Amino acid sequence: MTQAPLLVPEPPWLPELLSTLAEYEYLAVHQITALLRQSAEIITPVLERLVRDRQVRVVTATTGSTAYGLAIRGARLLAEITGDEPVPVGRARSAIMLNHELVKNDLAVVLQLLDASGTIELLRWETARDALADAVQLLRGSRAERVALVADALVVIATPSGPTALLVEVDMGTVSLSRMKTKYEGYAAWWRGGGPERRFGVKSLRILTIAKHETRMARLRAAAAEVAGSGAHGLFWFGTADALDAEAPDKVLSACFRRASPEAPAETLFAAR
Repeated sequence: MTQAPLLVPEPPWLPELLSTLAEYEYLAVHQITALLRQSAEIITPVLERLVRDRQVRVVTATTGSTAYGLAIRGARLLAEITGDEPVPVGRARSAIMLNHELVKNDLAVVLQLLDASGTIELLRWETARDALADAVQLLRGSRAERVALVADALVVIATPSGPTALLVEVDMGTVSLSRMKTKYEGYAAWWRGGGPERRFGVKSLRILTIAKHETRMARLRAAAAEVAGSGAHGLFWFGTADALDAEAPDKVLSACFRRASPEAPAETLFAAR
């Protein structure tokens, strides 16, 4: 008589894994390992089993990166473990949109890790469209053009002089340069009209664009510099996706960001506490 194999016990961090996927919608393995403080060798077999059990879904980005998201069965499993209602399951993402989401989540993970270590104090991370959306009217001679302003994320960080905010635009090169230029013009007008305090309750706010590479960043900086006008060059800041490293979160604190003006040197975006 053959003895039935023993069931593999669930890892104690399974609820944290499922809740993390619920929070971020889609995460790559390196992001999951950084958040859960577990190695890829330990995390990957569990993810593969959850995919086979249809509790987690897997998607591949156009870059070849693989990401994992919570499926309906996974949401039910998390509810059984926690005793709470099933959490909403994230929307399906195309391979192109997934690239965008993973870069945004790189920033989210880096900020969360820095906050957990006491390096910064993260007061708010917001990605809900309704919480971020605003609009401004630009005058084109006798005609007014409405420009929608919907960033990818809002970050609010505590500083000795009070909270400072970043409105984050993740740019993967899928939006035309002319459209981004109009958006930067809209942000400048919105900022001059007191948009940051009216919409988000903060006086200190910058627009941070994360580009996929240096060449794209240079073009975006030039576009922003052209429409920023007097006094608004310090409003626009730019960096590339490689500044966001979940395995080395302190990298985001180094001098790897630039303002819009062409002669601007590399600077730190914000300081550690």
